[in-house]
Amino acid sequence: MRHDQPKAFELRKQGKTYREIQRLLGISRSTLCDWFKNEEWSKHIKKSNIERHIKISTEHLSKMNEGRRIMLEKKYKKVEEDAEKEFEIYKNDPLFMAGLMLYAGEGDKLDKGIIRLANIDFNLHKVFLRFCKKFLKKERNTIKISLLLYPDLNINTCIQKWSLELSIPEKNFYKTQVIQGKLKTRKLHFGVGTTIILDSFLKRKLLFWIEKANIYLS
Repeated sequence: MRHDQPKAFELRKQGKTYREIQRLLGISRSTLCDWFKNEEWSKHIKKSNIERHIKISTEHLSKMNEGRRIMLEKKYKKVEEDAEKEFEIYKNDPLFMAGLMLYAGEGDKLDKGIIRLANIDFNLHKVFLRFCKKFLKKERNTIKISLLLYPDLNINTCIQKWSLELSIPEKNFYKTQVIQGKLKTRKLHFGVGTTIILDSFLKRKLLFWIEKANIYLS
């Protein structure tokens, strides 16, 4: 018997893991596995250690998530505080109100992290893009576009048309969808375009402004 084996058994019976015993005594994990593999009491300790580790990991993850939630709420609060001040500055700007009303009518309100405005009209998108640049500080080369097309429309032709009209690079187009259904004939010359901005904080600000505008205009 090795001189350090009794001490290893003593530590194991105290509930120490192989890793902890290895760190304390310098005994390899393979040696520890060989010593304890046929000991039933050691198997129970292993099970208890696993359960304890899972509990600690779960509690740690929960604390991390709670910390992220608190930090995120602080950031959202700051966004709304800034939006409150900015609304007072921008509220008499025609483009500001036009952009808000466009999004109120054509934009997605449910997804918390993404700004989406869908329409077939290039001009409506152009107005909203000008709004985004001036008030959300988003340049066109940072904005995504997706298209919804009928089967008889050429995808590349439609992307080129929307890119030209909106001055948005073709590399910013993604997730083009082709309508699957009974109607296979063309109903729209270039499909439906969706302007997309991936930013949860700007989405919060935009919806906050729309709510303020509804009060202001009522």
